[in-house]
Amino acid sequence: MKKTYFILAYNISEKNRLQSLQRLLSNQFLQLQYSLYYGSMTTKRMDSFIIAMQRVIHPNEDDLRIYEVEPLEKSFVIGKRDDDIMLFSDIREMTL
Repeated sequence: MKKTYFILAYNISEKNRLQSLQRLLSNQFLQLQYSLYYGSMTTKRMDSFIIAMQRVIHPNEDDLRIYEVEPLEKSFVIGKRDDDIMLFSDIREMTL
């Protein structure tokens, strides 16, 4: 089956739900920033994963966004980097 690429971003208002969602996402996706994840899976698997995430978040207090994207293999970072966050292995330096 064909895999689709996704970016997931969230804003969770309660600590326990935040930690539960972070654990769930960290098992399937790469963390780009503190509340931003990237990865791929089949759309059927993503449908099941969305149901699992809906069980964690509060629909009236939390914000979870899922974006279908193109592969990010040619992406790069400009500016400060944080060693705690996983980055793509091929990062290009830009000079002005």
